[in-house]
Amino acid sequence: MSDSHDESELWADGLPEDADEAVDDPTDDDLDELDGPPVEFRRGRRSRFPFAMTPQWVLLMTELSHPAFRLYCLMLAHVSSERDDQLVWPHQKTLAKMMGYSRKASVPPLVKLLVKLELVEVDEKRYGHNNSRRRNVYTVHEEPPAHWKGWASLKEFYAAEKAERKAARAAEQKAAAAASKAAAKARKAPGSTGQGQDAPAPSPEHGKSDETAPAGRGHGEPGVSAAPAAKKARKKAPAKKAGKPGVRMSREQAAAVAAVEAAWPAELAELLPKYRPDVIRDAVLEAMAFGRSADQLVERVHRRWSLHGYSDALLPGGKGIGSPVGVAVGLVRPSTDCPDPMCEDGTTIHMNDACPKCRERRIDRKADHRAGRVPDQRKDRGPAPEWWTCEGPDCEKPGKGERPEDGLCLPCREEMKAATERLAAKFAADDAERQRRADVQWQELLEEAYAEQDAREERAAEERAATAERERQRAADAAESERIREELLREHPELAQYAQARS
Repeated sequence: MSDSHDESELWADGLPEDADEAVDDPTDDDLDELDGPPVEFRRGRRSRFPFAMTPQWVLLMTELSHPAFRLYCLMLAHVSSERDDQLVWPHQKTLAKMMGYSRKASVPPLVKLLVKLELVEVDEKRYGHNNSRRRNVYTVHEEPPAHWKGWASLKEFYAAEKAERKAARAAEQKAAAAASKAAAKARKAPGSTGQGQDAPAPSPEHGKSDETAPAGRGHGEPGVSAAPAAKKARKKAPAKKAGKPGVRMSREQAAAVAAVEAAWPAELAELLPKYRPDVIRDAVLEAMAFGRSADQLVERVHRRWSLHGYSDALLPGGKGIGSPVGVAVGLVRPSTDCPDPMCEDGTTIHMNDACPKCRERRIDRKADHRAGRVPDQRKDRGPAPEWWTCEGPDCEKPGKGERPEDGLCLPCREEMKAATERLAAKFAADDAERQRRADVQWQELLEEAYAEQDAREERAAEERAATAERERQRAADAAESERIREELLREHPELAQYAQARS
């Protein structure tokens, strides 16, 4: 079956404004490469400002991130058309401002990606006095590297997409033909239930014919079942069973299954097999049949992973997970406890409040428990395990079994322990920092005291030296005065009488 019917259903409500008319039975020529009605692109306002010509092979690089592509375009716009080279040298701060970044540190990771993809080469150039300054010189390439194997243009991309789509459709038709051939061969086998039109066709769900159904009348003994003869024939020459045909999903179903698989917790994804088990796909499709969207199933997976205790089971000391596939099915399958189809694990999704039917069921269960009306399958098990609620902040995770003394679940206990250790480490670091600062202040005080004492002793020594010098100078002056007096008396004896009178 071609995919064109699904595409027609997608556009059943009408075509976009740029489609000219509806297409009843679209073909490859009618559909564009995005699997939709034809779309036409027209040139708008012509630029009167300078612009940069970006190569199409760069536009089609899936490894190139959007910020890195914008940086490449900015570098390409910096290339001078007056010089015969592809060299540019803008500052990273300038590039960051052009891209709307407040810090130039956001540019180097993008440059590394461009260098890794061989779109840009970076060289360091020295200049200035004694080559003391440097700058980066970027070589911007417009040709792909020699080993590049991607699309070189939009034409190559569309050609590859058309060839891939045709190959996929041919493979689907081949698989369908092989399945039909195998089913027909199974119906004609000796172990089948009959050869006429009354024989049941092989079930598409099980991939084999219903061998237990009675054969139609009119092709054998009237009124006699062909089951014993078929059983005997199977014992002698068992028929080859047809292989189980693959379940064909619509695009919406395939996208929903992929979204749910992408939402598996990392711990569970490591335990699941590399292939997709059919039971997981069937569980997702069953949940979608109950009116759930892919986003609601993703929320269901995240909620049940913690609510059902699977995350605690994988913690150190936990009981572990015995069947990862069974856990995955339990995370997505619809709940059959509540008869309300809008109930989602005790909450109505259309009202976003507690489900009244679930509340009534809980009240009835509690009343039955108080009255001693225990279900038969639990009478021999003794008292039911106690349920308790975690008392951690912003945590109401239910627990089953004996209530811990601290009233916390295992994740909250581990978080509390880690927070206590972090707080103790912070207090120890603060105490060590205060002690260090006190030691530094005490050392500074000691150094200041020692310096002041040294300065005081130095001033006292200077004062003592000055006093001694003054005494020495006074004694020298007195001796010199005495010497001059004696010399004058020797030279002028007549002054001796005057000197005695003065004395």
